[in-house]
Amino acid sequence: MLSMPSKKTLYHRARRGGQAMNSPTITEGVGFINYTWRELGLRVMAERVTDDGYAEVHFYSTSDSSESLLHITRVNLLATSTMVGLAKRLEKNREDVSWTDILTFITNETLKIVRKGEPPVRIWPREDDNLAPSYLLEPILYLNHPTVIFGDYSSLKSLVALVTGYIVQLPYHDNALGLTTVKEPTLCLYLDYEDDPDSFRRRWSALERGFGQGAMPILYRRMSGTLSDSVEQLRRITDNEHIGLIIVDSLGSAARGNLNDPEPAIKYHVALRQLGITSLTLAHTSKDQLTKKRSIFGSVFFTNLARSVWECKAEQETGEDEALISLKHIKANLSRLHPPLGYRFAFSDNSITVVKADLKDSGLSGELPLPWQIKNVLREGPLQMREISRVLGKDVDTVKTTLSRMAKKEELVKLPEYNWGLKADES
Repeated sequence: MLSMPSKKTLYHRARRGGQAMNSPTITEGVGFINYTWRELGLRVMAERVTDDGYAEVHFYSTSDSSESLLHITRVNLLATSTMVGLAKRLEKNREDVSWTDILTFITNETLKIVRKGEPPVRIWPREDDNLAPSYLLEPILYLNHPTVIFGDYSSLKSLVALVTGYIVQLPYHDNALGLTTVKEPTLCLYLDYEDDPDSFRRRWSALERGFGQGAMPILYRRMSGTLSDSVEQLRRITDNEHIGLIIVDSLGSAARGNLNDPEPAIKYHVALRQLGITSLTLAHTSKDQLTKKRSIFGSVFFTNLARSVWECKAEQETGEDEALISLKHIKANLSRLHPPLGYRFAFSDNSITVVKADLKDSGLSGELPLPWQIKNVLREGPLQMREISRVLGKDVDTVKTTLSRMAKKEELVKLPEYNWGLKADES
């Protein structure tokens, strides 16, 4: 790094033309740091600064009424040869400034600011505390935490995301979908890596007609850079537009790189943490070849770092104008796992309607918890344990354990000839 001049040299030494270089005014904004030397007519802005010293730096000549750009560059602030070369380059723009002193100062201050992190806070227990989580949209979105919905490309997860955005923005309190949102409107920013504004608008318009609650805009941004590379721009947008929910469609393009490595997942969730608001990320599906268990495509860290994860599946016949979807709660850090949610989407030429649906008589009934599946089977009449196992395609030992647990809860009764049946009030 460039040698550090003494305080006397840096702040009080006479500069060329008799000007003294005093300490600048330092302003920290969302994703940037401004340094202003009024006596020198100079402003320097550092942004997109990384912990390892890389930064995008803008240099401006200023006056009372205007400013002009001198130079803009992305540099390693800790690379001595690079900074020496930058000082020489800047001398071609203005010879009346000691650029070595300026660059040394902003390097030192910028890295101190970026690396200081958040100060520690002393947390005391409160008598009115409880373990109930705060929700933006119950039960899908924890407030100010990351949620992921994953599914196949035809699972309609993007429409589910639009439904959540519509409900929290309105806010649509008396919706018939079993979803509870906060009292005040929550503005949403939709980050689209897969589609274009026209296609998005048509879906948003069709959904709005289906709900019949009146037209309402949503903030949309077509994305190309990764979320981590775009986080400072996004922080400005969320701050200026008072955004409370960010929807990312979808994870692969937003994280990029080898998704099976931990680093893209960690960088992605660090970016979400920097944004500091509720997020909903849409992701594609991976299936373990041995266990056949479905999960978010890529590293296990995509699942581990999310606070809530839902799997979305759809059932739709070719040529039909209706689709049934299930949302199965796979992971919950702040609450119990919620029972699966079922919704039916109906499509016309210019509208999309959505209503709650019962999954028990559908091809998605397998997404229901095993006790629910057993009850649905026994509604047709008593069965033996092995018959239940065969009908549901479940391991005999798993069915045996579940039947025993249900019997202890008095949800089932054991009948003669090893049959199991529902209690009278369950049938």
